[in-house]
Formats: sequence, structure tokens, C-alpha cells
Amino acid sequence: MPGPPQARMTDMHTCLATYGAPVPVLPPCCPTVLVVKLPAARMTDLMGPVPHPIAKGSVTVMIGKLPAARIGIDLCGGPTPAPILPPGAITVLTGG
Repeated sequence: MPGPPQARMTDMHTCLATYGAPVPVLPPCCPTVLVVKLPAARMTDLMGPVPHPIAKGSVTVMIGKLPAARIGIDLCGGPTPAPILPPGAITVLTGG
């Protein structure tokens, strides 16, 4: 069964640390795996504005030896966890 869209560098998220304003996943992510021409986001990649990691990822899909981050499901690990916002890479669906 297909999963949610894959998250990439520059996909947005919001949380209390951003005061509701959307901010991007920060570089470098995984420069050797491009998803729709952008590096793939993974667990432990950082989110802005105050760098904090993506705290959850896929248990079955690894990118650069780290769990793949997905839109709407995987959370940033800031003061109040929040999902990465759609749309992400809608043509690349990442499972479990």
C-alpha cells in the first residue's frame, strides 16, 4: 500500500518555534538522493528557524542509512512536534 508523499529539502513545516509561519527543511538533507530534483529529507535532518531535527521517519524506507521523512506524518522534534506540510513530492509515495 502506498504511503504519504516524500519530504524534501525546502518543504515547509510550522510549530511553536516558528510562531505559525511556515519555514523550510534546512540543507543539506541527502544530496545523493534527489526526489523531484531536491535532496530527500530524513529523520535527523534539521528544520528551521532554530535548528531542530525531524524526529520520526519511515520504519521500512531508508535513505542514506536514515529513515525517510514523509509529509503529514513525520514530525519535527521542536518544542511542540508538528508535521511537515503538504504537498511534498506528490509523485513519490514513501511507505511505512
